[in-house]
Order: sequence, then structure tokens, then C-alpha cells
Amino acid sequence: MKAAGVVAEFDPFHNGHSYLLEKIREGGATHIAVAMSGDLTQRGGVALYDKQARARCAVKNGADIVLELPPPFSCSCSEIFARSAVKLLAGLRVDTIAFGSEVTDKQLLYECADISLSLSNNEEIRELTAQGLSYPKAMSEYIGAHYGAEYAAVFSQPNATLGIEYIKAARALGISEFMPIKRAGVSHNSSDMSRRFASGSLIRERVRQGKSVSRLTPLDTAALSPAFIEIMEGHILFTLCVGDRARLSGQPDMSTGILESILRLKREMPATLDELFGKLKNKGVTLARLRRIALFLSAGLENVSVDELTAARVLAFNKHGAQLLGNAKGGDVSFDTSLSRIEEAAPKLVQNINKGAYFRYLCTDKSVPYTNEYTRKIIIERE
Repeated sequence: MKAAGVVAEFDPFHNGHSYLLEKIREGGATHIAVAMSGDLTQRGGVALYDKQARARCAVKNGADIVLELPPPFSCSCSEIFARSAVKLLAGLRVDTIAFGSEVTDKQLLYECADISLSLSNNEEIRELTAQGLSYPKAMSEYIGAHYGAEYAAVFSQPNATLGIEYIKAARALGISEFMPIKRAGVSHNSSDMSRRFASGSLIRERVRQGKSVSRLTPLDTAALSPAFIEIMEGHILFTLCVGDRARLSGQPDMSTGILESILRLKREMPATLDELFGKLKNKGVTLARLRRIALFLSAGLENVSVDELTAARVLAFNKHGAQLLGNAKGGDVSFDTSLSRIEEAAPKLVQNINKGAYFRYLCTDKSVPYTNEYTRKIIIERE
């Protein structure tokens, strides 16, 4: 057995993801496990389609088991997102972490992971952020000045940067092997289509516009109700604009500057999310960070540390996935298909899962009835 672990959102599962899983298999993996964001995503939004439909599609198209990465981990900064997801995969005893990347030079990525670790409390980078640069831009500028353009270029690529976080998290958990796969067709967040490939962001936008995406994804969307966070715009605006200092200051991703900017909104009261983010956005704060803060607050999430991630729900699996579950028994993370049993071990996690699921449902047109999280049926793909 050679098991590979993949961190994903599959938002939605598309042809590029099928390609990724195919290449991982060609790279020697006999088993592929996926830790997938559930209802809330790392960009600070809601998943376009139902998590179980995405999980089933993944298992039908190359994965062997899909685990749910719940909020708040699924909608946290890249470091926590990576650490929590890799922890779940390590619990299945995977041998390697595989990921799509703009950069596939393993030695270069490994060195970049070392650089990133060495800069975790760097004074110069803190000074650059104090001057108004976002943390990613401050990192890239510092690395370019001290290590050279080749290394800075890696940190400017979104998937490669996430890959570096996966490598760091994997090494901390004793996984030394990793497999970068060259992205096919189009770049992250690209607005172009290359034959059958398109970025997740373009697919989501086409769905928003009512356009067909059937040639871009193997996911059967006919019976699915897409979710768009804008549907909850009024609730999000209300939550942020009337929140008090005590409630706001305890949010992950919050800073003193963002906090003071939000508190000033009480005098301005923006009418739309675009207006809200426009008032909060500056060159030192990324839009994704603001979206995560807004999502965390409006969904009423409770903060949970990675150390408390001791249980995980299985959304879909096949016979190879069952073998991975068998190998995981007695480990640091328990895996189950029953939310009730998971709740006994990790009640705060389940509380957040329920909040995230209902929040996402409220972002749909409600044409599909709400699925009770406790009665969701596990998907077992039989060959």
C-alpha cells in the first residue's frame, strides 16, 4: 500500500481535479485519501454545491475516501487550513501529501518550506506589514531581497504557497514525502477556459450567471441547489455593523486595524457587501481575510484549536477507503460516518458543522429541502 493524501475544496469538483487524482495514481499511489472542506471554504465563502455530492463525485473519479474538513478549519488562514487537513490525512496513515502546484521542483519547494519556517517571527516582515503590506506581499518582498527572485516567485503563486504549508504541516506530523502535480490547462482563479479545463472560480461564476458547466465538471448538478453567500448579504452586514468590541476582537484573523475599521462602520452602515469590503480593504489586508472574518462572525462559529481536532466524519469511500479506515484504528484521530458518535468525542466540532451546514443552506434558493446533518446517509461506492 502506498497512500497519498490530498487537501481539497472541490468547489466544485471539476475536470482539473480528475486530472490531479489521475496523476497521483500514475505517481504510484494505490490509495488516495482526501480531506475536503465541507460547507464553508477557505476563501471565506460557502461551497457552491452540497458536500456529499462533491465527495461522491470525487470517489467516482479517482479518490478512495473523502473526509469532511469542518469549520472553522475549512475557513481559516492557509496555515491552520493546512495543519488541520493534513492532521486528518496523517490520521489515515498516508505516506505522502500530493497537491496541484504551479511549481513542481520538489527541492525548491522543500527549501521554501524551510525558509517559511525560519521567518515565522521575523521582525522585518512585521515592519513591512506595519507599513501597509499584506503578509503574503511582505513575505514575497522580504524573500526576494534576502533569498533571490527564484524563491520569491514561488511565494507569489497561490497553489505553490499552499503546497508549502502542506509540506510544513506534513513534516511536523512525520510525513516526509510529497508529490507536487503540475496544474493543467488554466491557472488559479483564471477567467479563461482551456478545452475542458476551467478554474473553480470561473465555474462558480458561470453557475451564478445560469450558464452550463457540464463539459467542465463530471458532477451531476441537475438536482443540486447552488449556494451563493450574497443571499445572506443582509445578515452579514448586520452582524458586522452592530457587533461590539468584545465579540469582534475574539475572532480569528482579526487585527487591531481591522477591528477599528469595523467599529467605524457603525457611523457609515454600508448597504452591500462590496461596499463593506471596499471600506475595510487596504493594501495591508487581503480580501480573503476580510471574507473569513465576516463568515466566521455571521455563521456564529466557535473557535476550535487544531489540537481539538480529534474526530472526523467520513463522507464517502470505497473498498480501498475502507482499508485506510482499518489502518487508522487506534490513532490520534477517530473516523466515523455518524455525526452523533462524533459529537460524543468532539461536541464543539459538531456544533460548528451544524452551523456551517445551515448557513450554507440559507445561501441557497431553498428549492431542495434542508438535509439534517445527523441523518445524512454515508456514500459507499462499490466496484
